[in-house]
Amino acid sequence: MSHRHRRRTDLEFLFGDTLIKTGTALIWFAGLLVLFRPEIWRQALAGDVGPSAMIGGILLIAVGLWQWGRTVRRDATIAER
Repeated sequence: MSHRHRRRTDLEFLFGDTLIKTGTALIWFAGLLVLFRPEIWRQALAGDVGPSAMIGGILLIAVGLWQWGRTVRRDATIAER
């Protein structure tokens, strides 16, 4: 493994950490959206796929960002050793 500059490693760690926090914030946003907008539950239970797809899409993006951030941060941490 080649040696990387300390600044690049720090930036990658920061980028990964930012992605993790963004994914976590989106998960909280989806949870609060469902919690404070009860018509989403009613529409989903009535068979309307729109609100469920919207929440599912937000959660899919959130988990993707969170996982990508973990990978970037792990790689930056491993490169530092």
